[in-house]
Amino acid sequence: MDESVTTRRIVKLAHRNGLHLTPIQLLVKAVSDHSAVVRVHFGGKSANARSAMELMLLGATFGANLDLDASGVDAESALSAAEAVLSATGD
Repeated sequence: MDESVTTRRIVKLAHRNGLHLTPIQLLVKAVSDHSAVVRVHFGGKSANARSAMELMLLGATFGANLDLDASGVDAESALSAAEAVLSATGD
């Protein structure tokens, strides 16, 4: 995939307590294993998925639709990893 191509997905946040420390830590780890740049968009705000502080400031709650985008050679794989974390119900 060309690095200039951006891939997008919408993911429903399944963690019952919203985007808090546990899923944030899992998300940061999941996307850090990839070279693609992943961003999470919610409520008119945007966060780098490698920044726990930026993700916390999104204030995403249970059931929120999060817009994800990724760019880079492994963008699809990075989005799949992010989606797996955010759509899992484990807390």
